[in-house]
Amino acid sequence: MAKKNRRKTSRGKKKPEVPDEEEVRALSPLPVLPSFGDIPTFTIQSHTPSEEKSARKRTADAVSDAEEDGKEDSSVNPAKRRCSSNEDTPKDTPKDAPKDTSQDAPEDEDSEGWQQVPVRKRKGEDTPSNPTKRYRSANEGTPQGTPKEIPEDKDEDSEGWQQVPTRRKKGEVSNRGSSYPEIIVSSQRIHTWTKISDLQNLALHLLSFDAPPQWLLVKNKSAVRRTVYLFVPGLSMDLFDGRTPLVSKSPEEEEAAPVHRSNIGEFFPVSLTEKPLPRPLSELSNIFTHVLPVRAGGDHNRIFSPVYNMLNIPIEADNSKKSNNKKNNNNKRNHKRETRLKISDLLLSTEDLIENEYPLHSSQILEDHPSPQSKEAAENDEWVETSLGDLPPRNNEAGSTLEGYTVYSLDCEMVKTATGSSLARVSLISWDGTVAFDSLVKPSEPVIDYLTPFSGITEAMLRDITTTRADIQNKLKELVDGNTILVGQSLNSDLNALKLRHPWIVDTSVIYDHPRGKPMKPSLKWLSLKFLKREIQAYGSKGHDSIEDCTACLDLVKLKLEKGKEFGSTAANFESIFTKLAASKPSKTGAVIDYGDVQKKYVTAQFTKRVNEDDEVVDGVLKSVNGDIISGIAPVDFTWAQLRDLNTTRGWHNSYQKFITEMNTTVITADSPPIEVPPQPAPLAGDQLGKVVEEMVERIRKIYEGLPKCSVLVVYGGTGDPVEMGRLNAVQAVYRKEFKVKKWDECSVKWTDKEEQELRRAVGEARKGVALLAVK
Repeated sequence: MAKKNRRKTSRGKKKPEVPDEEEVRALSPLPVLPSFGDIPTFTIQSHTPSEEKSARKRTADAVSDAEEDGKEDSSVNPAKRRCSSNEDTPKDTPKDAPKDTSQDAPEDEDSEGWQQVPVRKRKGEDTPSNPTKRYRSANEGTPQGTPKEIPEDKDEDSEGWQQVPTRRKKGEVSNRGSSYPEIIVSSQRIHTWTKISDLQNLALHLLSFDAPPQWLLVKNKSAVRRTVYLFVPGLSMDLFDGRTPLVSKSPEEEEAAPVHRSNIGEFFPVSLTEKPLPRPLSELSNIFTHVLPVRAGGDHNRIFSPVYNMLNIPIEADNSKKSNNKKNNNNKRNHKRETRLKISDLLLSTEDLIENEYPLHSSQILEDHPSPQSKEAAENDEWVETSLGDLPPRNNEAGSTLEGYTVYSLDCEMVKTATGSSLARVSLISWDGTVAFDSLVKPSEPVIDYLTPFSGITEAMLRDITTTRADIQNKLKELVDGNTILVGQSLNSDLNALKLRHPWIVDTSVIYDHPRGKPMKPSLKWLSLKFLKREIQAYGSKGHDSIEDCTACLDLVKLKLEKGKEFGSTAANFESIFTKLAASKPSKTGAVIDYGDVQKKYVTAQFTKRVNEDDEVVDGVLKSVNGDIISGIAPVDFTWAQLRDLNTTRGWHNSYQKFITEMNTTVITADSPPIEVPPQPAPLAGDQLGKVVEEMVERIRKIYEGLPKCSVLVVYGGTGDPVEMGRLNAVQAVYRKEFKVKKWDECSVKWTDKEEQELRRAVGEARKGVALLAVK
């Protein structure tokens, strides 16, 4: 007979004693940290206006179109009917009539504000004696007269999301319906910093069917009508917690003023309503409930652009997509032939010329385009410019990539004189590769250093030269006219040495991207080795050859025209967010309101507007979200805009990058004088900063009030204070530049492990930004 297996039981055994939680804490050497259960879950929505709080009923105008469509008939499913103790009594029911308890209202409130939430009964489960549970918000204290013991078995789904009802004030009526969109941020889901990419994923989730973010929940997403993202550089956490005062105070008041810092963690949301905000920021608490710390992208030495990271999406390397791409190669090649680049597509715009410090032609100097060259240089008789009058018609053949233009590749070599760099050689190569012009130039002043390792110029080469810069200018005026395009690497320095102004420029350092991204520029030697598989400037002490450099630039432009605009740029690995939204089903439209040539930068956006001041940004955003019948502009779904005044006022607009660019383009030898790094500007605080902050808040308020209902507004600051990071990067750039030609103890600055650690700390602080979210 088989032996029966008996199940072992623990009957009769003593249960192990569980130590008290307070005893464990007392014996533990670790500090007591707040648990995630103590962190509230909050709903991001706008505050109810005071005039609506006093109203007993909502008017028809206060209900959005999406809410009206989403209402359900209470007669069909009475269990879903929302009823509150402060709602109006039906007209056919007397006020003193006893309450009918035959139909339990899902949400009821007692006199103390507690909401009665029905318990969902499982299949086969007996009805509990108490069919309701009492909940309170995590940020509310226990009301007087109520027991301290609250049931701990809260209604929680399998994913850990917890709907915590807010406690409304007596007589307050909510203006939100059950179908109104809400953004619920779960602090329990925030385990690390929120990134710029997380804000981007939120936008994609709101506007398409992308996967929802892990750190928040969007209810009734289909009811969202507009999504607006405002980029406000200069807006950082130090303005909210009082570290940077926005009102001038006496020294005694500054010492006594407390600094409010979050004691939970740097990456957790901070309430804007628990403690009073500084006066210039107080209006934000009427729109937003919390400020969310955001960490910008970057590494140990630098910060990635918050604008580029928001508006560009990395293209994932998917094997299935690669196989589909192989099947459609023929179609793509045909499409590339139809959209083949032309030489005019690579021309630098006026904004690009200003940004890269080119001398502007008189035809390009407008009221809103100040010339980068000095007034003295502009009025100097030594400067000449290309004549644009009496031009022969361009022979633009169909399908021609040159469009009838004459294209020359230009390169100059310089030597050092007492007043700076001086022209020593000029080379010009035509489109077919032949040398159109090549001449040595006699410097106007005695030469101090021929810079042979860089220029290839020696004293013997210039001994018998009588050609002056004026002779070169006259020769170039014969070859170059209004139908000529000049090609070269960083031609701004060459044109400044020639004292020549020409409007049509193709710069290989601009049309090709540095592998680390902008604003860094790639060198011609690296571009030639990377894309042409050709090594140039390899003559050592003999220096560079301007003919070789001209040929490399010309070949790089030809390769760009053949491969396409994304070739050699970081955009090949990224996709515009507007392209992504346009490809979604249903298709979504986008708009950009920004400074500069936005139409060229954001070609995939359906609506673009270039602005010159922040007040124009407000008008552009409202026009994009609401449309303009007069201009024939239809409302767009996603709008991105930038407010710059605060960033400019605080001096955060990358003040050291210009110094680094100029220093990298300057030739330094062992006898060069020490290079001085500009001092760090004093931080701005007090009434002057507070006034600019108040103006910025007023613009945000106007945008919020002008949005249609069921719109999502996201304001993000991008970064913290980057000035110290910029200064340390400038010190490092000077050290690397000088260490190539000088001994370590002869360098102007030193770079040790101490400076390396300071740079990492400065980058870490600069990456700390903020974001604010609201639903209109």
